[in-house]
Amino acid sequence: MSVVTESFDAGVYTITLNRPDKKNAMDSALLQGLNAALTRADEKSPHIIVIRGSGKAFCSGGDLVEFNESPDPGNQIDDMAECLHQSIMLIRNTGAIVIAVVEGVAVGAGLGLSLACDLTLASKNTIMNLGYRRIGLTPDGGGSIFLPRLIGAKRFNELYLFSANVNMTEALALGLVNFVCDEDEIDLKLNEIVKNLLILPMETITRFKNLVNNSMFSGLRDHLNMERQYVKELGGQPLFKERIAAFFKRK
Repeated sequence: MSVVTESFDAGVYTITLNRPDKKNAMDSALLQGLNAALTRADEKSPHIIVIRGSGKAFCSGGDLVEFNESPDPGNQIDDMAECLHQSIMLIRNTGAIVIAVVEGVAVGAGLGLSLACDLTLASKNTIMNLGYRRIGLTPDGGGSIFLPRLIGAKRFNELYLFSANVNMTEALALGLVNFVCDEDEIDLKLNEIVKNLLILPMETITRFKNLVNNSMFSGLRDHLNMERQYVKELGGQPLFKERIAAFFKRK
């Protein structure tokens, strides 16, 4: 079973994270698959790229099992962050409109992935959480640039330091998502959004995204490199392994 599936139809390239038993947690294979899928999507010049998860979940963040089992978690996390950050840059620089379809959970790097997209559609039952503080890491996946620039430093500090859950009423008010609907209506709503976007003059989208990137996310690549360096350093400390082990004991 492929951990990332793809389809391309009528100008829409759909990428599905496919580890439903793990709530689509990001292990090395999934991250490599996502990056390869985004690269193939960009080469086909679709009007729209949709990123979603299987099993009524978007993404529960980094795969803590892989971290726990790694003999060298610092370098393991570094390699995974590099792959994830390549995907984030692809999302921001592609000429397509990128839509995240978020159901169930968007935690840690999964939250960062959704924030990197141009638009986000979420089901009402979704919970978002930065998650990193629970295991002693700083954010990666662009979470520490996208989130504070969208909601301000004070709220970002609160969400990181207290690892607070964000429901979709709050997420809509904060500007973390664009549309919220019932779980059984999500495909219908997605089709409506796509239909409205496909009539746009697509030659303007790359320029539009360049303006957004310049005004909101200037210095993104350098910031992602800093995120990657910090998670590598923290992941390489013995305390990180202790926190991961304690996390599994609490479950």
